[in-house]
Amino acid sequence: MPPESFAPTAYPFSGEIRVVNWDYERLGTGWWTVTVASPEEWAAKIAEMQEGLRRHFGFYTTKKGALVPRWNDRTWERVRQDLVVEHR
Repeated sequence: MPPESFAPTAYPFSGEIRVVNWDYERLGTGWWTVTVASPEEWAAKIAEMQEGLRRHFGFYTTKKGALVPRWNDRTWERVRQDLVVEHR
């Protein structure tokens, strides 16, 4: 079972966060400095970070330059479920 994701207790929130797979830390973003004013902005920022992780790890570029998906939507959903937000 993954650890609980960090979420701000009050807004506005400013800090450094990252999205990482709790079981395989290599699947993660770098640390992002974020400032959000509401829970809706927080959710949008997390979705943006998750999509960036999917674009980075979810495709393989062939020698000819074609993008080939490593993960189908079902696999991505499984990976996404294991992502947690960390704060430092």
